[in-house]
Amino acid sequence: MVYAVLLAAVTLTPGQVDSVISGAERAFHAYVFPDVARRAVALLEQRESGYRAIGDPKALAANVNADLLTVTHDKHVRLMYPFDPAMVEMGTPDDAEQARYEASENYFFKTVQRLPGNVGYLDFRQFSGEAGAARAVYSAMAFLADTNALIIDLRKNGGGDPRLAQTLEGYFFAEPQQITSLVVRDPKTGTTSEQQQYTAPNVPGALYLNKPVYLLTSRWTFSCAEQFTYDLHNLKRVTIVGETTGGGANPGGFEPLPDQFAIFIPNGRAYSPVTKTNWEGTGIAPDVATSANDALSSAYVLALQSIKRTDKSGRELREIDEARADPAKALESSLSEQR
Repeated sequence: MVYAVLLAAVTLTPGQVDSVISGAERAFHAYVFPDVARRAVALLEQRESGYRAIGDPKALAANVNADLLTVTHDKHVRLMYPFDPAMVEMGTPDDAEQARYEASENYFFKTVQRLPGNVGYLDFRQFSGEAGAARAVYSAMAFLADTNALIIDLRKNGGGDPRLAQTLEGYFFAEPQQITSLVVRDPKTGTTSEQQQYTAPNVPGALYLNKPVYLLTSRWTFSCAEQFTYDLHNLKRVTIVGETTGGGANPGGFEPLPDQFAIFIPNGRAYSPVTKTNWEGTGIAPDVATSANDALSSAYVLALQSIKRTDKSGRELREIDEARADPAKALESSLSEQR
């Protein structure tokens, strides 16, 4: 479901601002951290009179978000304007329009490619929650199965559904591995429960074992894309190349508010069995720090260096040697062919 609405210039009245702020305060009843929720509500109450002077809805959202971040330190908590109420239903199995849209986008898988030296490259922009997205993973990994090393590009991946992350992670281990789990709060009872997560136990096709995997990251890598990175890095299965990620670990949902506002409130928090914590507010630091723009070329050089020469044909060895001699030329030539 694509939201595209032309909005006329809007000036909020003080009464409308009060309704938005009051709705935001009520929404915090679902927040996974009750003590922080109380402090956030107190802050909103304290500053409500000042908010009434802000007539521009986007400016109101920006001011509220800046204030809330000082208390929650949670990048998922945010007031949004404008907001389409239909977005609350996005990604649900019965949303046929959303399913058609994501299928038409190939579930956000943009590039699956073999680079010179037989290095695999996978670029996708979201972890889709649609059932058909698993087919995209299966097809991509079938194409990449016989590569010598793999680069997964998450530089423009803002997150999504952890079930797809579990599916893709299943290709990198011979046995299921416990990964980052979720602690979820029931707003009605106030009780919390842990939803333990594991890599997918069965995936079709060949597993991608005993070969190096590089993840490309940027400051835009966020949420579920960070969980995928965190999981594989904690299990010592990948090398991260690029920038520190965005730092959003707490999942939740949107609560619609009056006058086309909504607020995202996390009702869960990520929890790693390895680190006993998560990446909220800090992001995930790369193993090899470089700019987002240079991450692919840096990872490609590392991938070429990692390839073992044993059991390679003469033709493959020549390609590897040529790529190692001038990685920039090899990469540019390969990418140019796709343009």
